[in-house]
Amino acid sequence: MKVLVNVLVWLAVLAFVVGAATRFLFGGAWLGQEAVVYWRGAIGFLAFASTLTLIQIRDK
Repeated sequence: MKVLVNVLVWLAVLAFVVGAATRFLFGGAWLGQEAVVYWRGAIGFLAFASTLTLIQIRDK
């Protein structure tokens, strides 16, 4: 389960970096979507990772 949490955190980092680069370097029109979509995705990945971490702590 720790591997899944780490993968989700890295996906969140990747989504945030892509969203930030899209917004600030290309004006938000790159990849055909607004950059806010990638930021929301990053928050979703982090929320899921934190939920999995809390489930692990609760089950110990």
